[in-house]
Amino acid sequence: MLKTLYSIISELGREKIQRDITLNREKSKQYIQTMLARCLRIPNFTTIETTGILCEALLHFMLTATTIPSVRKVSFDGIKLDIVIPNIHTLRNYPDKALVIQIVKEDERISKEEQKKIKNIQPNLDNMWVVSKEPFPGDYINYTVDMEYDMHASTRRRFDDIIIDIGSFLEQTGDRSFRFFH
Repeated sequence: MLKTLYSIISELGREKIQRDITLNREKSKQYIQTMLARCLRIPNFTTIETTGILCEALLHFMLTATTIPSVRKVSFDGIKLDIVIPNIHTLRNYPDKALVIQIVKEDERISKEEQKKIKNIQPNLDNMWVVSKEPFPGDYINYTVDMEYDMHASTRRRFDDIIIDIGSFLEQTGDRSFRFFH
C-alpha cells in the first residue's frame, strides 16, 4: 500500500512537489488531493485502517517536504501521540503554541480514556486535531478524507487543507522554526 503512495510521489517528482509547495504552500492541497484520489481508487485502500495509514504516510511526507517541524510517533506522559508540532518542549511548556495530531485507524480508535489523557496534555481543543476517513466524534478539530459529510461544522475540515492550516497555525503562534528551504 505505501509502495503505491511512494510510486505516485516518485511519478509526480519528489523534488518538484517540494519546490512547488515551498514557493506556494497552497499547492499542498492540490498534491494531497491528487495523491489521495489515485490511492483511493484502489479497492483495498478504502477501509478506515488503510485510509488512516495512507493519511499518516502522506502527512509525514508533506511535513518533511515543507520542512515543518514535527515529532512523530512519540510517547508523552504515557500517551502515544502520532504527531506533535512543533516539538514536545513546546507542548509541555506552551500548549497553546503546539498541535497534537492523532490519526484514526480501525484497530487504533481513540478511546474515551485516551481522549481524557490527551486533553490533559493539550487542554486547548483547537490545538487537538484528529485525522480520519469519516467524521470522528469529539470536540476537537477533525480532518476527514470522506467529503460526503457536512464540512460546514466548525470543527470539521478537509484533510487536503491540513498542511495549509499547520503553516497558518505556526505563523500565528510566531514559531521561528517554521521556514521553507529552496
